Amino acid sequence: MSDNYYEELGVEPDASRDEIRDAHRAKISDLEAAREKKGVSDKQLQQNREDVARVRAAWNVLSDPFQRQRYDARLAAPAPGTTGADGDGDAGDDDGDESASAAPGAELTGWRKFMAPPPKPVPAKNGTNGTNDKGGKAAPAQTNRRNRPEPTLVLPEGMTLAEPRKRGMALLFDLAVLLIIFYGVSLLVPNLIQSDYKKTADQITNLNSLHDAQNSIDDANKSINDAKTASDKSSAQKDLKNAQSDFAKAKKDANGNGVTSTPHNAKALQKQADAKTDHIRTTQYITALITLILAMLYLVPITAITGSSLGMRGRKIKVVRIDGSPVGWYASFARFVIPVLIALAIPSLGPLLGLGIVGWAYFDRNRQGIHDKLARTAVVDA
Repeated sequence: MSDNYYEELGVEPDASRDEIRDAHRAKISDLEAAREKKGVSDKQLQQNREDVARVRAAWNVLSDPFQRQRYDARLAAPAPGTTGADGDGDAGDDDGDESASAAPGAELTGWRKFMAPPPKPVPAKNGTNGTNDKGGKAAPAQTNRRNRPEPTLVLPEGMTLAEPRKRGMALLFDLAVLLIIFYGVSLLVPNLIQSDYKKTADQITNLNSLHDAQNSIDDANKSINDAKTASDKSSAQKDLKNAQSDFAKAKKDANGNGVTSTPHNAKALQKQADAKTDHIRTTQYITALITLILAMLYLVPITAITGSSLGMRGRKIKVVRIDGSPVGWYASFARFVIPVLIALAIPSLGPLLGLGIVGWAYFDRNRQGIHDKLARTAVVDA
């Protein structure tokens, strides 16, 4: 039994995450095998459970770079009432200086270092500006970052929740593919279904610009009528002039796109835009449906069969049911269709809502997005 997580797993303090993972799996496997032996007493069984709990606690800390940094700093901190880093009362030597820094295996590099928040030093006491007031040496850096609450989701032994950073990188890859699908369908499909789609869409844009400019003209005229001072009236007249200039430019663009009737009435312009929107609405619905189908074809089959989308495979994580069983077709479809459907069905705010549903995993103690909770799935290390 050891209070040192590295000793608990039988690895060196500078071990890589892969080495720590292999040691964790080997320890768990040995403990599970010992539990199955004949003649195991209740006391030995209870000790075995405690050993498993300590091994899991060590893995949970050392597998997370942020928690590992804090743990290494705590190990390197001088013991209370001592002046040396080795805790023997000496003034400190080179070994103490080396132990005061985090182990190389815990250092963040690449994207992790870029995405990690800067550490927040603990305010110094007695005006020492962060130094040890006895030995005069700098104390290890500490942070005010709160630990993530322990998950309430119980996964099978040997299965751990995927780190948020891995999920984030996988999400960026899959999101890029979905955007390519969306823009590709939006450019190609509408014109194949309706020959005048692009022209009508451009006319709707022109009419909306005319509508906005006409509203500005109406507001400026109202401000002129309500002006009580010469200064207010002069300012309103400038606004009117700018609005009229915008309307004239929008009218010229509209006429160039075949919009011959451009009434100087906001309601009439809006009615005209709505009529043209209705003209292409069916094509828009078909385009959204094709986009949804292609997105599901990209996400669902590969996840149902292998447990991972292409983005997840690159980060070595996978989706499982909350009981640890393979995700399967139904849960895979339910997990992905919810955010994608919302992103396509709700104009303007849909994509943000879809990302919010997925991004909830970064705040949830079980690292589940809302779509995970509804589909009863979790993302774990592969």
